Amino acid sequence: MRILLLTDDLWNDKFHTNNVMTNWFEGFPAEFANIYLAPGIPDNKCCRKYYQITDKMMFMSIVTKHRAGRSFECNLDCIPQEDSFPEQENKAFYFFMKRIVTETIRLIRDWIWLSGDYNVDEINQFITDFNPDIIFSVRLASRKMLRFERLISGLTNCPMIAFTGDDEYTLLQLRFSPIYWLRRLCLRKDLRKTIPCYSKYYMLSEKQANLYRQQFHIDTDLLMKCGDFADEFLQKEVHSPIRLVYAGKLYCNRWKTLIRIKDALEKINKNEIQMVLQIYTKDWISKRRRKQLSDGKNSLLMPPADAEKLKEIYQNADIALHVEAFDLKNRWITKYSFSTKIIDCFSSSCAVVAICPADNAGYQYLKGRDAAI
Repeated sequence: MRILLLTDDLWNDKFHTNNVMTNWFEGFPAEFANIYLAPGIPDNKCCRKYYQITDKMMFMSIVTKHRAGRSFECNLDCIPQEDSFPEQENKAFYFFMKRIVTETIRLIRDWIWLSGDYNVDEINQFITDFNPDIIFSVRLASRKMLRFERLISGLTNCPMIAFTGDDEYTLLQLRFSPIYWLRRLCLRKDLRKTIPCYSKYYMLSEKQANLYRQQFHIDTDLLMKCGDFADEFLQKEVHSPIRLVYAGKLYCNRWKTLIRIKDALEKINKNEIQMVLQIYTKDWISKRRRKQLSDGKNSLLMPPADAEKLKEIYQNADIALHVEAFDLKNRWITKYSFSTKIIDCFSSSCAVVAICPADNAGYQYLKGRDAAI
């Protein structure tokens, strides 16, 4: 089988330690090609053929009329050919953008991707040469991805399958920016226009799958991250002090829930250190927030760890944490989310503790299966 992957982001397992695609496809009996809409050099064990389009390429296509896109191949060591080296990420610029991005900047970025000119002939040749059986689009719906999906759908008769892990469509959001609502309404319109291109729509949560099935009358199903589970439970010795581990992003106010845990541990450890929270994240953290999260006694911010190292860390932990925020804005944002960390928590053989709002899809999954505290 030949699978053409459309991705909004870079397929690099060193940057994305929780990478779902490698989890799905490593060892899968298929050949892969990847068209991705981001800067950077891929690094994974599955794919060698790539076509790259970036913000800069799309902007230059507006200014210079030079159409956006380039193809390249990587060798077994994930090193691209010198004659077609991909555009790399300007780390300082993207770090800055991630920190101060506003709805106005997002609107400008939408305009660039909707107005820029793809090198359709090259893209069509890339697809023709690869000759895919299936097109699999892995993304959170955005106007740039939806436009691109419609373009690719028009170039081939292959069935297109889409995947999302978050709420792309509902209006249950607590936002006061008129630009946000303009973008949200345009996104909903674009999604309704693109849905007919899909043969199937996968998502992480049952709640969202049911919603989309009813809303769009499309075949939906669940596609989760996989884990290795022993047939027989082996009891582990509990450490002293007990080790709690949180590994993942701190966005959507998850950091606030972690601070509440740290505050509780201060009371538990008043007379004796009984439990310690270890936090592993690659997110940028301000000095003030770092001080709030880590007091060096009850909770500790640990150095970032790659996927293999995290497996070892989880194996040596006693409690694996899955947390979400409780404020209304972020409750609604993450309502349909099913964190891939849940599967990592299962694989750890630790006790799993979930601290989330009751309407969160991940919480409901765990509660319904009696799979966590």
